[in-house]
Amino acid sequence: MRKTTKLIISGVTLLIIASVFFIIKYNEKLQTLAPVNGKVDIGGYGLNVKVEGKGTPTVIFESGLGGGIGVWTNVQPEISKITRTFSYDRAGLGESDKSTLERTSSNQVRELHELLQKTKVKGPYIIVAHSIGGFNARLFADSYPEEVAGIIFVDAAHEEMFSLYKLLAPKEYENTRGEFVNPEGTFDDLLNSAAEVRKARRSDGLRNIPITVLSAENTDLNVPGTILVGWAQLQRDIATLSDNSKQITVKGSGHMIQDDNPQAIIDEIKYMINNLREK
Repeated sequence: MRKTTKLIISGVTLLIIASVFFIIKYNEKLQTLAPVNGKVDIGGYGLNVKVEGKGTPTVIFESGLGGGIGVWTNVQPEISKITRTFSYDRAGLGESDKSTLERTSSNQVRELHELLQKTKVKGPYIIVAHSIGGFNARLFADSYPEEVAGIIFVDAAHEEMFSLYKLLAPKEYENTRGEFVNPEGTFDDLLNSAAEVRKARRSDGLRNIPITVLSAENTDLNVPGTILVGWAQLQRDIATLSDNSKQITVKGSGHMIQDDNPQAIIDEIKYMINNLREK
């Protein structure tokens, strides 16, 4: 009788352990699959995130300077129909808290990676990066190359844009530097970010990553016309970062391609997703 009782108790114990293990794993799976909307703590401060859709690869939307989740209103919902999408407000923007770290690209990339870990949003990632967000996309790929499946640059910034600005329009450059105000940091933070990207470029980390460069036909940045000519040259240079790249000039679009022609971005994301899924 004792032996039978022990066997029953052991069996029940194993059943309880198995059930607990199943519940934990099931809850982890639900957390991974469920949409996430709201602030997520990444270590003493929270970042506002919007995760939608299911499937792989995950498409990360990286906004331009001062932009956030709202920038992708015309794009994210469409892509969420076919795969998982991830947009967020960087620290100091929108509903996100301020960070104690300097607002350089390297620090923003660390925060993004931590946010992805906290929300259990796993790769592989396609990063869709607008304007200054291009810095973050490149540093992310340099820091976590095994997690990045592709990058789509949307009229993205180039590490030499400030040097070009200073060279071609020194007076305007100094005025901009002196008057610059942005919740994401100082003008020196931007210069430091450019230096970080310039350094990362030496490792040639994007060489085998598929990239698409979407360039505005009429970039309407608030800079002298000579800079806009140089901007076009810098756009072409971004396309040289990979041996698997292409550049598309989006007709009739200004710098905010996601507003002027969101379908161009949607089409390229779908194209890249299909290519990855066929491999």
